[in-house]
Amino acid sequence: MQDTLIRYLRMLSLIPREPRNITTERIKSLLDEDQYSISLRSIQRDLIKLSTYFPSLVGDFARPQRWCWKANAPQLSLPTLDPQTALTFHMVEQHMKPLLPAVTLSHLQPWFDAAAGILSAQDNGLCNWPEKIRVLPQGLPRVSPSIDPEIHATVSQAVLAEKQLEITYKSVGAPAPWTKILSPLGLVVRGGVIYLLCASDEYNEVRQFNLHRIQGAVLLESPAIRPEGFDLDRTIGAGEMGIRLSTKKIKLEAYFSEHIGTYLAESPISEDQTLVDEENGEVCLRATVPDTFELRQWLKSFGDEVIVTKPASLRSEFREMAEAMSECYRTEV
Repeated sequence: MQDTLIRYLRMLSLIPREPRNITTERIKSLLDEDQYSISLRSIQRDLIKLSTYFPSLVGDFARPQRWCWKANAPQLSLPTLDPQTALTFHMVEQHMKPLLPAVTLSHLQPWFDAAAGILSAQDNGLCNWPEKIRVLPQGLPRVSPSIDPEIHATVSQAVLAEKQLEITYKSVGAPAPWTKILSPLGLVVRGGVIYLLCASDEYNEVRQFNLHRIQGAVLLESPAIRPEGFDLDRTIGAGEMGIRLSTKKIKLEAYFSEHIGTYLAESPISEDQTLVDEENGEVCLRATVPDTFELRQWLKSFGDEVIVTKPASLRSEFREMAEAMSECYRTEV
């Protein structure tokens, strides 16, 4: 009886979730490898018996017969999830959905459901943990733009399978959408917006496209063309995710109010950043950074608590901006 129970558990573990399936012949082959001596007819009879206890276990009437778990079948797991693992699955479901391919989410859904059930039965406070944690964006909170689920799934699959993608895209200010074949390289989430990084025969550099502006996506069979030496982290570090105003980096020098020094020390803006305390209480920051629109937005956020001194071109920009703003505020409204 004990050997039969163990064999049953082994058989059930071999059966995949739909749309995948497994034939009884394949199950027998795998059981033979595990030193279980059982006939094909016995396997078929056992599976029919087990399907009466597990309604989500289904077989077809083909020859050879194929078996699978229904897509929405409860997760059969021994041992079951412990409360801490259940909490982890629940937090992954809450915060990682935009980053996971649709096929992965579908595979994980039974685990998510099992985790929710386990947490709801706890009386040690774990079930309330998600209500006590919030992840907030830096700066002004914004509502994430809506993305068509089918387009999101197609783009994710193209990135995962490293296949080319035909997209229909509506650029800001463009009179009409355009359609191009691109080679997806990766996805980046920033500020609640998902960006698709792509290469193309038409472009000399890696381009980025907002996922919510893609109006149509078709997965192609042709393999994606990956630029030689491409590295996602290196691309991000080089400032490619920002709106670049020049191809060269700049050596920034700026003086900040004293109380901002701790913030700058805790969160450096570059690997070579240095901070020097001045006699007048100000903090001098020097760093080599990409010349981007985002850099200017960051500096502007400090208002009159920062003075840009180098490079001269950037100082001139801020001086002209300050003069223009001063003129705007001279008159009452």
